[in-house]
Order: sequence, then C-alpha cells, then structure tokens
Amino acid sequence: MKVRAVLLPHSHWDREWYEPFSVFREKLVDLIDGVLHGLAHEPGFTHFHLDGQAIMLDDYLAVRPERESEVRALVKAGRLSVGPFYTLTDEFLVSGESIYRNLEWGMSRAQQWGAPSPTDGPWAGYMPDQFGHIGQFPQILRAFGIQHAVILRGVPASIGTSVFRWRAPDGSEVLTEYLIHGYYPGADIDLPLTVEDRAQEMRTAIDLVASVSPRSTVLLPVGADHWAPVPGMFERAIETSALVDADVEIGSLARFLSVAETPADLPVWQGELRAASTWILLPNTIATRAYQKRRRGILETRLERYAEPLSALVPGVEWPAHDLERAWDLMLQNTAHDSAYGAGGDATARDVDARFDTVQQIVDPLITQGMQTLAKQSSIPGVLRFNPSPFRRQAVDGLSWSVDRPEDVARFEPRPVELSVTGHTITLPNGVAIRFTDEDDEGDLFTFSPAGEARSPAVTSDGASTRVMFLGVLIDVSATLAEGEEHVRLHLRIENQRENHRLRLRVTLPSAPMGSAALVPFEIVHRELVGEGYESEVGSVTWPASGAVLAAGTALLGEGVFEYEVDGAELAVTLLRSAGQIAKPSVATRPIWAGPSIDAPEGQCLGVSEVVFGVRTDCAVDELVAAWEAFALPLLSVPTPGAGDALPGALASIEGAQLSSVRQLDGRTTVRVWNDHLTQSRLARVDGTEVTLGPAEIRQIALPSDE
Repeated sequence: MKVRAVLLPHSHWDREWYEPFSVFREKLVDLIDGVLHGLAHEPGFTHFHLDGQAIMLDDYLAVRPERESEVRALVKAGRLSVGPFYTLTDEFLVSGESIYRNLEWGMSRAQQWGAPSPTDGPWAGYMPDQFGHIGQFPQILRAFGIQHAVILRGVPASIGTSVFRWRAPDGSEVLTEYLIHGYYPGADIDLPLTVEDRAQEMRTAIDLVASVSPRSTVLLPVGADHWAPVPGMFERAIETSALVDADVEIGSLARFLSVAETPADLPVWQGELRAASTWILLPNTIATRAYQKRRRGILETRLERYAEPLSALVPGVEWPAHDLERAWDLMLQNTAHDSAYGAGGDATARDVDARFDTVQQIVDPLITQGMQTLAKQSSIPGVLRFNPSPFRRQAVDGLSWSVDRPEDVARFEPRPVELSVTGHTITLPNGVAIRFTDEDDEGDLFTFSPAGEARSPAVTSDGASTRVMFLGVLIDVSATLAEGEEHVRLHLRIENQRENHRLRLRVTLPSAPMGSAALVPFEIVHRELVGEGYESEVGSVTWPASGAVLAAGTALLGEGVFEYEVDGAELAVTLLRSAGQIAKPSVATRPIWAGPSIDAPEGQCLGVSEVVFGVRTDCAVDELVAAWEAFALPLLSVPTPGAGDALPGALASIEGAQLSSVRQLDGRTTVRVWNDHLTQSRLARVDGTEVTLGPAEIRQIALPSDE
C-alpha cells in the first residue's frame, strides 16, 4: 500500500531561552514576515503551524499591528494555525489551575483570530518539547473538547508505535501522536541541490516516520527549533513528490488527524509520562534556579486561593477583571516551557523574575482590598480571619471568616521550638531526624552529574540557634510549631558562596519504602524509586512534587515545586543546585547535547535564599492535600473595628472535594473542584448542592446562588 504523507510546515518556537524575549521576538518577526509572504505568493505553501501556542501572534502583532487583518484572514482560512495553548506550559512546574487557564486563554485567542475550531480537522493538544506530562492531561484536554494529543518526551519504551491511547486516572482518553523521531525529520528535505537528491531525502524522511507507524497515513513535520522556511521550498517539495513513491500533501496538523485512520488494538498508557526512553527527560531542571519554583508556588496560591476568591465572594468587591487578566497574562508567560524550567540565560531569568514582581504588585493589593472590605462590614470588633481552605482550620470553617479577640488569635501563632543536635543530625520536636549533604556537580543547568561523594557538614547549636556549615555554604536552621497544625515548620536561611554543587536536605524515614506518593496537578501520583532511563540519559532517581511528597508515612510540605528522591530510609530534597552553564556538550549522566554551551553565571544561585518546609509524621495518602493546605495556605487576618452590620460566616461552602479555584466567570461565581481518590467516587456539596465526583474527576461548577 502506498504511504500517504502529510507534510507539516512549522517552527518550534522558544519564546525566550538562551537569549531573552526581546531578542527572540526580533527573530519571530522575521520568521512570520517570511511565512506571510510565502503563504501569499508561493503556490505550494498552503499552511504554517505556529507551534500550538497563540502567544506567537500576540508577540508578532505587537510589532506589526498593521498586518492584523492579513493574519486574521489566514487564520480564518485555516492556513495559519493558532492555539489551542496560550504558551507551551511545562506541566510539572505549574499549578493545575495554570494549565486550565492556559488552555482557556489559548482557545479564546484562537476564537478572537477567527479560528473557533480548525477548518480542516480536529483540535490537538500539541506539546512537542515539554519535559514529561502529567497524568491528568487527557482529562484536561477533553474538558475543552480536544480528543487528540501530539507529544514527544516522557513516553515509555513499551510504547513502540507513533500512535497510542493516553488515559487519565478518571478514564478520559486522547488519541496521541507520539513524535518518536522528533518534530524535525522533514527539516532537511530541501537541502539537496537536485530534484533527484531531494526526492531521496524526502523518501528517507517518510520511511523514517512510517517505520514506527501502524497507519497508512503519516505525519512528516517539516521544521525545527526557530526554523524559518526557505523561500520556494514547498513549491519544490510538490515538484519533488512526483518522484517519490508516496501520496504527498502539504497540510495542517488538523488535516493529518482528519485523514489518518485509527488502528484497532492500540497500546494504552494510563497516567503520567516521565520516562527517558528515546528522548531525554532532563528531570533535574526541577531544581534549576529553585528559588523561581518557590516564587511561582507562592504567587500561584496568592492569586488562585486568595485574590480571586476574595474578589469573587466578598460582598461589595467589584470583580477586578483588568488587574486579574494582567496578572494571569504575566503568570502564563512565565509558564512557557523555556521560561519555567530555568535552564536559560541569565537575562531570561531576570525577565521571569520581573514578571513575578509585577504579579505580586497586582495581587497583594487585591488581597488587601478583600480583607479590608470584610473588616469594614463586620459588626464585631477584634481580629478578622479568613480561611481559604474548604475545610475547618484553627476554629474557622472552610471559606469562612470569623472575628476573635486578639488573645484568642495569638494562640495560633507559630512559636519557636528547640532543636537537638547529635553529630551531623538535627532532631525536630516531632522526633524526625534531618541532616544536610552537599556534593560537587559536574553537570549544567539541565542535568545533575555528581563528582565524588556527598559531604557532611559541621553542625553547631545552642538550642535556640542551629548552624550547618559546609565549605562556602552556611545554613541557619530553626523550627516553629503552631497550635492546631500537625507539622513542624522548618525554616532554612541558606548563604551560598560556592559554585557547581548540589545542596540537599535529607529527612529520616521510619523505614525504607519502595516508592512515594507526590502531589502533582489534580492528582496524588504513586511512583517507584527510579524512573525509566535510556542510553542517552540515566533513569532518574529524582522526581517533582507540587508542594507535597509522602514516603513511609512522613510528609514533606513545600511552598512550590521541589525535587525529591527516596534514598533508602531517607527522603532527600534538593535545596539548591548551582551550575553556571546552560548545557555542556555532554555529561556523564546525559552523554548527548541538550542545548548551547553558553555561560549563565547567575545559575550558580550565589547569595542568600530562604526556604520553609513542613514536616509531618503519621500522614496518610488521603490526608496529603489537606496537610499541604494547612502548611502553604495560612489564614489571613486583619483588625476590624466592628462598625459594620455583617456577622461572621461562610462566603461559600465546599465539602467533600479538593478546591482548585473560585472566581467570576462570565458574570457567575464558579469553582473548580477535584477528587483526589483514584478509585472511589465522592459525594461533594457545593453551597448545599450535592455533586457526585467520579474517581479522579475534575469539575467546574457555577455556584447555585448565581444560577
């Protein structure tokens, strides 16, 4: 049977990476200028794929506003793709709510540009370069009516074909195109000088993608990183195809999905994709510029669990649409793959920091406004407290506010506790022993590569003050306890003056477990000790946690995404990883190229950083989300004179479900909730209305009072 090949012209676009956004945008303008010329004047150039991210058009038209009508016409005609994402988010580095908003923004942008749906086929979740994929992504895509995914990294070796069914924990599936040979196998079809040699190059590329496909129709991506089409190349490709024993057309991703058959008995994969099979996963970016991961986690909670709920629920507060849109725009820009993982140039990292600064400047006044509005409305004087969790904490009901006497509130304040020290080991008041290790790192911003054995420090303590000392590294350690909280809060002030090393906190476990359970977007995922590796990258012993990990009954709770490893009877967490080069040509743990060998000295993370963790014992899996909320979402408090006429009470009521967001959407107060049980349905109540959530289900619900 003759193979049918759909050639997909595209450019994988890093919005910012080894050079900052301002430099990459100049290149983007040149790229799209050329694409628009080709689409208008070259007969064979029928379509161009904008990498699945709508922000590329926003960035282009900010410089070329006079070309908006031309762009809109091409999008409407299906010749220029846009969306479904706003930016290509790195899924393990952001909150689940950020992933939903990213799709909302991308689909909205597509509609604004005239493409409410592709003109020649279905939508696909195009995710060509992310460092692995969360298990709930199929369910999230299906929530937007997207039934297809196109991915590259993270797929295990057991999936040996270019198409499989990817299933989320709730049972949702997407038909997934696996780019086993990358997103660039057709990038060189125009390089040979003669038509015969070009035909041979095209035949070789088609055979390569057909070799792993159970379909008679194959996708041949024609493009690469920051790649621009050569003028006339697609007209030459049509000429060349006459000499190739295949039916060749140039079309869109949607076109390919509409004509490619769905084979029977496809392999099925359920859950997250974090294997290093075929494609390197680069897992150690979880700890690269770790301070940015913590900053993101703190800002996400400020935005999603304080600013939006208070703005949506407090009577008399007008929904600040413009401010929140600006905050989300900046946060979503920072979710872009090469912005979020931190293995870029120093100028890029500074741009990310500046966006975070602006988000904080927007969000903090919104939180203050919500709390002060409640304070003015209260008819009772004292200290007003707001509980952002859906369950009762510190004598305040979920999503409720109360007013108490200052002396009653004071009992919930964290109080310092003494630590005991024996040799290198520090023991917390709950009996958990911790220690610190440091080891030289011959890797780069992408990959950790150990050099020698881990070192133990000198530890001094007078009970109230504990100091851990390595060569060039000082850690001041303290701890606090608060009434009603089951975790010890561990405070670390780290002064780093050394380069090329990895500093870790190691928490002693009661036994050596065979795996771990970690919080990731909309799921508590159960993992083995070591991930799947390949000849190009060793199997990773480290994993990402979105604020919480549980091993042998001990939970470690953090302010954002952190890197962890279960090492025998210890839980090791990376506090910082110092590296000063984007990518070396190769390292022992990754013997292949991963990026340009450009110096990035600020990646050494010299200076002072502060880290806070919660350590809890005897924690069950079904307590992990609540344990994280008790640590990461403190109750807010503000004094109130009691001059209003409102009594304390609930702003909303959510029982039996985990909470992701509360906001105004299309004029209605809307919540997103999820079920953290993988096998059991849960009966939830949202403002008194019963809702049955299936196992691992995520659902968006408008509050009944607004219907």
